[in-house]
Amino acid sequence: MLLPRCLLFLLLASPGMLAVAEPVVRDAWIRALPPTQPVTAAYAEVSNTGPTAIALVGARVEGAGRVEIHTNRDVDGLIRMERLSTLSIPAGQTVSLAPGGSHFMLFELAGMPRPGEQRQMCLLFADAGEQCVTAAVRKSATTDHSHHQHH
Repeated sequence: MLLPRCLLFLLLASPGMLAVAEPVVRDAWIRALPPTQPVTAAYAEVSNTGPTAIALVGARVEGAGRVEIHTNRDVDGLIRMERLSTLSIPAGQTVSLAPGGSHFMLFELAGMPRPGEQRQMCLLFADAGEQCVTAAVRKSATTDHSHHQHH
């Protein structure tokens, strides 16, 4: 009985030995498109603060019946969208899901999200559970609302 108690003590005394990947989700947003469009895209920045790689395996977005992870690839000079089953986020790294690269595609929409709205977005990770954030709905990646005069 002495050996198991020693092991238990070592594990409890060294929480770093049990460190797990901890994803941090920031800057989540959903693209607002004309209401006649059947799908839209969502984006976020995902950081892995843990010591091992984590796998992003899916997402849920309020108002979307189905969400897929996609990326854009150059195939013979043409940009093609490709569905991903997982997106790896290396230890200590940040991956940006952004226009022109990897992103979420939202299908089976209850209605096209409108600029100014907010929706809950939950990212699902293979070994790190899920992280839910509030995603702003806007027309473009830029959040700069300043007005420029053109001559």
